[in-house]
Formats: sequence, structure tokens, C-alpha cells
Amino acid sequence: SEAVCRYSVTNHMHWFLLGVLLCLVPTCHSHGQLTYPPSNRAGGTYDTAGSCGFPESDEGPYGCLWFSQPAIIPGSPTLNESKYRTYNVHAVPGSPTDWTMKYPWRAPGTAPVQGSGCGIAGGNPVVLWNGGVSPPKVPQGTDGLKLPAKTPTIWAAGSTVEVAFAMAANHGGGYSYRLCNKKGPITEACFQKTVLKFASDKQWLQFSGAFVPHAPRVEIPRTSVTTGVHPPGSEWTRNPIPACNVCNQAICGDPLIKPNYTEASGKFTNPGLAYHNRTFYGGKKWMSYIACAGDCAGAVARGYTGILCPNNAQFPEPYPFASGYFYNSTHPERSVSAFSIVDQVVVPADLPTGEYLLSWRWDCEATSQVWNNCADITVYGK
Repeated sequence: SEAVCRYSVTNHMHWFLLGVLLCLVPTCHSHGQLTYPPSNRAGGTYDTAGSCGFPESDEGPYGCLWFSQPAIIPGSPTLNESKYRTYNVHAVPGSPTDWTMKYPWRAPGTAPVQGSGCGIAGGNPVVLWNGGVSPPKVPQGTDGLKLPAKTPTIWAAGSTVEVAFAMAANHGGGYSYRLCNKKGPITEACFQKTVLKFASDKQWLQFSGAFVPHAPRVEIPRTSVTTGVHPPGSEWTRNPIPACNVCNQAICGDPLIKPNYTEASGKFTNPGLAYHNRTFYGGKKWMSYIACAGDCAGAVARGYTGILCPNNAQFPEPYPFASGYFYNSTHPERSVSAFSIVDQVVVPADLPTGEYLLSWRWDCEATSQVWNNCADITVYGK
């Protein structure tokens, strides 16, 4: 209810911050990352799924921290049908309660991103309170393109190949996979020239063996999105995992509120971890909005480590207990970070032999964020 959410904002914002910080330690998680192919530069794997940690001694690039925020669509929303929506799915488009209308998923592919299309470290040149912090020993705002290249995964033109990503915080929305030839400038515009088609109306949840014994893989239906997207004619897939619907985020305030980049709002205090004692920004008004929004999605319920929401999800679950927003310490195997979302995509048959970068782009609907990771690919033409 509205009263419950407002009570959470005024009395429990410190618990939400605690939840964010807990989700930055090695046993917990933050945001989302590419987990397949294995040549992804940011280091995600099927075993890590949505996990991401920050021990001071570790120099891993951490795929969960490469994104852009704030990212706002430049025009009117083009994705309004409830079957493609992931948050507030039954709101009347353009109504006062349609709080997602300027967020990236409402016009997929149109929200400008920072950097090359591989994400930037921490999402912004300024450290922000909501997990907008760079990985260990990586300067804030570094372009993900600068991460060391990996031994490329080999794809044949015209073949069907496997790709996957994992979430740690379920921001809804949807995603696409794109290629850019390394011979030319690697930019978002280059990636948008070769958006890969999906090969099937099915996809899979690949559970991590660290969460679920024997790491099962289960099939679920895929929701294709081809209308209202950019570039025209490209194909995207709706995020199949619903977040919780605890309250309507419209009550939290202005969804277009921007962080205050000059108001130092505190310091991360986690001794022994890489971001300990780093100052974060954002301002109290923006932080209050973020806290309320997370509460509505189920971030700070049940011990402030995530809520199970089979009876109040944003839309029907594709698989039992496959819903939620955050890590759940009581049932980690049911956390959204326990699995990768696996798809098959088609490598264009006319693609020339060469060295490419694969870019995963996740346009969020619950937040003004776009997530990216890149992977090295060698394509052999037919």
C-alpha cells in the first residue's frame, strides 16, 4: 500500500542502503552481466550467474558494474502493450501513474548510452549511491571497451549460437545482442547496425551450481519484441522474470529526478572491501526516490535481502518461483541471481570473416539504466 511504502522510505532507507552494500560483497550480487560466451571481457560465467564481489585483493573486472545512468528515451514511449511490459504493466500509457514512460524499455534502443556500447565502470563518471561504483582498481567512468581482450569465441556465419546474461537486481525491461567489426570505430552506432535475430520462441534458465545442485537448465517461452524498437526491424526479447509488485512506484515521486552530482551524501563503510571509504553522491531526494522504488519492487522486504513474490509478481512467472528483485538469503536458490537467461541467436549468413565485438544491451523499465557487456568473437564467413 501507499502507506507501507512511504513508511519504508521515511524509516527504512538506511536498511535499503544496507541491502545495496550487502549486495556488493562476495557472497551477494549487484545489477546484471553477460555470462556467455566465455570470451566476455567482464568475466561473468554460468557459475557466477548474477554474483559480483569486491574483495580488496581481487582485480576482477566484474561484469555487473558496466552500464549507463541516467538513461532516458528522447521521445515518446513506443512500447505500450501490456504483453511487452515488465513493470506497471496495466497502467494507461501516458497517464499520471505511467511512471516508466521515459525509461529505456519504453522505446528500446533509443536511450543514449555513455561510452562505446560496452558500458562504463559504475554507470556514470560520478560514484552514485545505488551501486553506481566502479570495480576494484578501475577508475570510475572507464569505458568497458578498454578491458583486456579475451581469446575470441568462434562463430560461423549463418550458424545458431548460444548467448546468456544474468541479473542480480531485476530492473525488468528487455535486451538485444549486437555485433560490431573491430576494423572500424567501435561505437553504439556500429553495434546498432548488426542486431542479431533470435533463433527460437524458447529460452532457458541455466541455474548456477553454486545455488542449485547439478546446475539444471529449464525451458521457458520467449517473448519477442519487434515493434516500437530501434533500429527499426531489429529484434529484442522481454525480460522473462517478473519483479514483485509490492506497491506502485508512482507514489515515490518524480521518476525523472536526477542524482545530485555535487552533493556528497556519505561514504561506503565496508572495511576490507575495495570500495571502503569511497564517497558517494546523489543527494537525499534522489536517494529517497531510489529507496522507495526498490521497496515497491521487493528489494527490502523479508530481512532486507529480497522478497519471494509468486502471488504478487508484476506478471505471471515463467517457472515456479522465478520472480523477485534481489538476492534472497533465506532461499538463495530462488534468487533472481541464481540463474542465467539463455537464448539462441543467429549469426547473419552474409557476415564477412573477421574479428568482432559482441555487445549485450539491457534496456531497463524500472530504472533509468542501460546495461552493457562486450565479448570477443571471431566470425568465419561461408
